[in-house]
Amino acid sequence: MANNTDKQMDTATLSTHGKLSTFNDGLKKGLANGEKFTALMDQLIDTTDGETLLAAAQQLADFKLDTAYVTFPHQYQNADYYLIFMSRLLGMHGDEQAVLNSQRHTEALYHVYGTLTDDYTFLYQVVNNGNGGAYYREQTTGENLFYIHLERRLLRFNSSAFTNLFINKLLLKGTGVDQINTVLATLIKFGHCLQDDFGFNVDFNILDVANAAKYELRSANLDRVIVDKLFVSAAKNEHMLRNSHQGHGAQIELRAGLTVDIFDAAEAGGSQQWVLTVHDPDQAVSWFDVLLHFGFMRDWYLENIDSLEIKADPLVFA
Repeated sequence: MANNTDKQMDTATLSTHGKLSTFNDGLKKGLANGEKFTALMDQLIDTTDGETLLAAAQQLADFKLDTAYVTFPHQYQNADYYLIFMSRLLGMHGDEQAVLNSQRHTEALYHVYGTLTDDYTFLYQVVNNGNGGAYYREQTTGENLFYIHLERRLLRFNSSAFTNLFINKLLLKGTGVDQINTVLATLIKFGHCLQDDFGFNVDFNILDVANAAKYELRSANLDRVIVDKLFVSAAKNEHMLRNSHQGHGAQIELRAGLTVDIFDAAEAGGSQQWVLTVHDPDQAVSWFDVLLHFGFMRDWYLENIDSLEIKADPLVFA
């Protein structure tokens, strides 16, 4: 009997020990996970090396801080690490326009811009499907200005969102062009930082200032009536519209050296593909700049937006 009792006691003791060991190991792993997190945060906050910054942001954007045994009541959301990365990268390049703020009583972060009212706040929304990445969104309007994927080193700007936010919601309701341009300059600079520092594949879309840029229109087969409307509007504003040198289409000179072409860029025998191009000697003017500064061109574009809207990457913008 004694031997059986001893065996029962040993079994009970071992069972208790196993439970305690499991609990303790769980705590150790949870605390070690927290230490790994803080080490990555140190890099995100303090490093001056671009690749280290990007690597820390990549890991934190997918990091799960809580474990089964250790939870942290105060922590940022995964989307917030995109904001911190963006702010740090811009700061390393001398741009402090995107101010990082936090919501009261929470750790949630967002951007504000000094030239805009506090009604407009910007944050990231993580894509939870298989594509991954995140959208940089204006919270009030819900406009997704660009899409970013850190691992794939990809950035895509969205023409529709820029038109709706900066023209329809801001410019046409009294916000000055200079105020808008300050925000645009920061967003464009972010794209160039990603491109130059890390080799990101960046599509500036409607913001592209290169003379070689061809802005594809939503309507591949453009109705000639829309081009005729531009002839009428140009004449009323003392501009001459002439046939495009590129073929079937039209060209307008807005000021000395600054011309806009709208034409069918299809290959011989191919289906139609209407595009817009902007040419200036310094390659400093985008189609969006034209919309901001030339009212009659903006009116023509907005009145025919269903056909003229510049296409953004259909893989990330439906």
